[in-house]
Amino acid sequence: MDKFEEEYEQDTARNNMYRAMLLVSFVLLSGCGAMVPTVSMEKMPIDQRRAVNDVEIYNQSQLAGKEYKILMIVEGISCKNKIWDHAATKTDAIFQAKHWAREAGADAVTSIQCDHPRGTTTTYNCWESITCTAEAIKFK
Repeated sequence: MDKFEEEYEQDTARNNMYRAMLLVSFVLLSGCGAMVPTVSMEKMPIDQRRAVNDVEIYNQSQLAGKEYKILMIVEGISCKNKIWDHAATKTDAIFQAKHWAREAGADAVTSIQCDHPRGTTTTYNCWESITCTAEAIKFK
């Protein structure tokens, strides 16, 4: 093999490596979709969005003297899945929790707690995320 053929093979191998790196970079930057259940507030019909926003948040003193049943613990996750998506926010995580509470038939949520924002997570497949948990309650 002469020097020209050797350089050609090296250039071809280098180009294939660059193509593979470009493909891997594109896949990593585009993401495959969040691995957590989320709803898009922007894509939700306005009447459903209002219904979710009507789910009240109560603290323990507001519930004093009221009869209610805890239906379940709900978790809302705000996930920035793709690098160009909007940032994860506490407001969106609370909206997600209220959505899941409403889906469970709750009238309200209480004992809401939100984590600090997390950076890139392989668990959720998010560039950043915020998680809020709450008790979904139904008044008697």
